[in-house]
Amino acid sequence: MSRKIRVLSDLTINQIAAGEVIENPASVVKELVENAIDAGARRVKIETLGGGFQLLKISDDGTGMSPDDAALSLERHATSKISDADDLNSLATMGFRGEALASIAAISKLRLLTATDSSPAVELEAEGGKISHAGPSSRSRGTTLEVRSLFFNVPARKKFQKSPAASSAEITKMVTQLALAHPEVGFELMQQGRSHFSLPAAAGESLTALLKRRAEALLGMEFLPSCRDLSFKEMDYEGQGLIASPEFSRPNRSGQYLFVNQRPVYCPAISYAVRDAYGTRLSSDRHPIYLLHLSIPPPLVDVNVHPQKKEIRLREESQFKFILSDAVNATLGNNAPLEEENVSFSSFFEKPDLPDFSSAFVFKEEREDPSPATLPIEHAISLIGLHGPYLLVDAESLPTSILSQQQRNLRGVVWIDLPAAEARITFDSLIRCSEGVPISQGLLLPLSLSFSKAEAELLLAHLGVIQKLGLVMRQVSDNALLIEGIPPFLKDEDVHPVLIEMIAELQGIERERMQSEAALRKLAANVSRKCRFQRRFYSHEEARLILKRLVKASDPLHCPQGKRVLFQIREKDIENYF
Repeated sequence: MSRKIRVLSDLTINQIAAGEVIENPASVVKELVENAIDAGARRVKIETLGGGFQLLKISDDGTGMSPDDAALSLERHATSKISDADDLNSLATMGFRGEALASIAAISKLRLLTATDSSPAVELEAEGGKISHAGPSSRSRGTTLEVRSLFFNVPARKKFQKSPAASSAEITKMVTQLALAHPEVGFELMQQGRSHFSLPAAAGESLTALLKRRAEALLGMEFLPSCRDLSFKEMDYEGQGLIASPEFSRPNRSGQYLFVNQRPVYCPAISYAVRDAYGTRLSSDRHPIYLLHLSIPPPLVDVNVHPQKKEIRLREESQFKFILSDAVNATLGNNAPLEEENVSFSSFFEKPDLPDFSSAFVFKEEREDPSPATLPIEHAISLIGLHGPYLLVDAESLPTSILSQQQRNLRGVVWIDLPAAEARITFDSLIRCSEGVPISQGLLLPLSLSFSKAEAELLLAHLGVIQKLGLVMRQVSDNALLIEGIPPFLKDEDVHPVLIEMIAELQGIERERMQSEAALRKLAANVSRKCRFQRRFYSHEEARLILKRLVKASDPLHCPQGKRVLFQIREKDIENYF
């Protein structure tokens, strides 16, 4: 009798485990560096080729392994971190499942070289999870792991990986997080034979001092000056770090670095607690910047929520949220207030001169066929007035490209959302630029902008698509980019926030593995939305110019995000109201 249920082979089991633990080359780096730190390493060197797909090499000066332990380390669920189930309630190490090396070996060609103070060096080679060579070697105390041809025997997984350039950016981001999580450990990152950064090991300094040094080296020149020191200790909880002043917030969470017991994690409860502490200091669409190290008793932290330990849960969530929020609020409140500007508040209440809309706005509707029967037709659009960011127009005077004949017959007033119209116009300009119509204008004085090393690398990895959108830039250092050209509708001071938003969008595009054309349109939509900047007031001439361009837009009825650009109040509705 045939059986449908069968026991899987060890190789298949390891490959399934690898699918949970090993998402990409950056996750391999994370697992191996955390193993090195658990082994007491004071210095870790990471080398990569081809975005980590050709080679990942991790070298450390930790305690190393004996020949017997080295052989066992490639077995599943073999670990020195725990001995029984009770240890899971008091984890004090980065790794604990004993699956990392076995999972990595199952989908790569792996070489392990290790030695201890009391045992000679040993070298192991494995391919697809099977040990092909084991013998003596030479090395000082510590461990070196070489991972080559990652995913060579899992072609379906490799097919969906990012490009080598994007993968290199992910590795830089991961090593940045690990270096911030362990500021006392020295880190060196080399990619394609070029040193990205070399951070010395340190001792005898406070955690805050170490964090400041790492932040200055890794997060760009603008991060540290914007931050204030945070320090608290209450009950069993302790925290140290840096939080930015409200005026240095970001439109997304890309500037937030959270570490719990030296583990880079995401925790919604902690994120909300910090955000709530800022209160009305931040608008609802802005997010604070911070670099926080929190010490929480291991029994109160559940680190096994996510297969890669990216997210945690807290057992006494409400109590800790209150403690943290109170500490952040106190830090923000104990600083000297900003200098007040001399502002005449009466100017906010003075009624500005209203523009003269007595004359009609005339434009020519171009026809594709230049035959005498279809010559350009002049339309006179009756402008009624401005109300905040809205332009009021007589419905009957609008062309059918904007309002159907049936809607025009209903008469009334059409309200045009000018910021949404600007977004549509900007989006069309960006798409024309990507299709070969140049819109970038050179800057007389180029802008030098600072980013974290990981952010700068991500932008450079997508330089081709970014330049298609009118932003011309080049790298001048690991942290800085020189902006030499921008679209004409973008102001100098708005370039940095637009690029910060673009970074978040590029990460999303990579996750969704979008095709180039779709990615370009999504990025253009995001940039055009940010270029609006929600202006509240427009001049008479600005409103006229926007309307003139909107009439010729590819979709004058919707902004790139699908929001309606205009809405109509019918004459009948107005009569019923009165």
